[in-house]
Amino acid sequence: MANCPELTNAELRVMKALWELDAGTVAEVRAALLRRGQDLAYTTVMTLLGRLATKGAAGVDKTREPFVYTPAYRRESVLGDRLREFVREVFDGRAEALVLGLVADEALSPAQLRDIERQIADADPNQIDAPTPITPPTVKPGKRASK
Repeated sequence: MANCPELTNAELRVMKALWELDAGTVAEVRAALLRRGQDLAYTTVMTLLGRLATKGAAGVDKTREPFVYTPAYRRESVLGDRLREFVREVFDGRAEALVLGLVADEALSPAQLRDIERQIADADPNQIDAPTPITPPTVKPGKRASK
């Protein structure tokens, strides 16, 4: 499948509501957006869904009234593309800088960090048995490191 077209933030919010529904009319997408705390006018949602259909990001069934819209791309695929672009643009392609920034900013709780560690271990079983790097002890000038 080709990459999803570039989406504005407003279009992405509508896509998230559409993914939640799997398929929906303008009114259903608007209701899903409202549940997400985004109160958009019916005509605004209609315009955004029309743009998504024109871009090929959403399909539209015009054989029935009201029209039914469906996502043309999987959520994981679109969000993965956006995340990779974000890391490339903001962190010069260094994903570890993003993660370390979240840790330093205390945006990740210890429980979330443990969950991330578990997911990493599950994703790459070879990492579980990989040796942990050993940091040599710090030696003050004139002193010998103890064994």
